[in-house]
Amino acid sequence: MSTKSYNTPAHAPMFPDPFVPYESKDYVSLYAVVEVNEEELRRIISFTPYEYVSNKAIISITDFSKCNKVSYMDTAIVIPVKYEGREGGYYIYEYENNDAAIAAGRELWGYPKKYASITLTEDNGMFIGKVMKNGQMFIELTGQKTEDLPPVDEPKTSPHLLIKTIAHPSGETSIRQIIERDTNPDFVLKEKLQVDVKVHIQSTEREPLDLLKPVKILGGGLIKGDFYATEENGWGKIIAEFK
Repeated sequence: MSTKSYNTPAHAPMFPDPFVPYESKDYVSLYAVVEVNEEELRRIISFTPYEYVSNKAIISITDFSKCNKVSYMDTAIVIPVKYEGREGGYYIYEYENNDAAIAAGRELWGYPKKYASITLTEDNGMFIGKVMKNGQMFIELTGQKTEDLPPVDEPKTSPHLLIKTIAHPSGETSIRQIIERDTNPDFVLKEKLQVDVKVHIQSTEREPLDLLKPVKILGGGLIKGDFYATEENGWGKIIAEFK
């Protein structure tokens, strides 16, 4: 019997096994740096062992469609946090459009991925990202290439500080693991632009995004490059466990 699989079912895995290493060349990410409702961020952090840093967040829509393991699109809202002297980014919301990518991120590292329909398009220097669930658009980013925009002070959101929950089958207290993951050392940056970005978010039945309002846009950008999750940096490491 093979004991190497970490994927269910072993005979027909949900996602490629092993998942790492993988790569996504011609990666494109449109993002906004924003300030959001501090009270809501503190409420979200109260469910974690993390320390509050600021009310800044990064909202991004990213094209991983050329990933060699699983083609997907990603949307994330990430905030800066601290844990026992470590600083990094905590994903408070994340969406993808491929169930294999969702399962891999949730089961391996604890990314809070849910399903959504996601697009990112470009038309004459205007980038438009849309995120929809059940026919309702609940996140939209638009970014226009503009000359001479001042750089924006971005919060520290790497490494990722994730919380992976391992549910107990009897309903008893679950085990939670804090996992650190940082693929940045292997990213090959090709282009980074400041863009005039606009943001639209709204709640859905299970996504209370309106609680993040008011949203103040500080700036935004567009990143193009080659993403690599290598054997050295593509996996995560457990830095703590708690219940």
